[in-house]
Amino acid sequence: MATGTNASPRPHSGKTLRVWQIADEITSEKGRRATRGEVRERVLAEGGNANTASTQYQAWKTNHEKTQPMATRAGVPRDVEPRLLQLTSDGRLLIPHEIRAAMELGPAGRVIASVEAGELRLVSQEVSIRRTQAHLRRRRGTGESVVAQFLAERRELWGEA
Repeated sequence: MATGTNASPRPHSGKTLRVWQIADEITSEKGRRATRGEVRERVLAEGGNANTASTQYQAWKTNHEKTQPMATRAGVPRDVEPRLLQLTSDGRLLIPHEIRAAMELGPAGRVIASVEAGELRLVSQEVSIRRTQAHLRRRRGTGESVVAQFLAERRELWGEA
């Protein structure tokens, strides 16, 4: 639950909680705060109400902005317009501060680099970890304990089952 006069408490159950969960999921997936349109679209796809989605998104957004670290708040640009950057002859690339902030790069500036279809992609370790954690949370069944499952597999392997 967030503190502050304008922050709404997180719902505990029902359709309103589901809107908040969807907003959290999209935020984790995208590495930026979910938009109202994205949340409404997913709520509607699940058979929910557009007005509930819109109202609860606003409450979630207010809560999210009050409870997130400064680096992930709306004041820090998350999407930056494309721009031309100069690659030096020795292969160095200077990434402007605005882009580094949007990528959530810390002082160490460590990134994971990949090339897909000739396109260089750089992802900060923090964003990559959050995406992986969100992906694994979605894959894990409700109430399923990964540790209990692991121990059961080991006991079976050792003949203790």
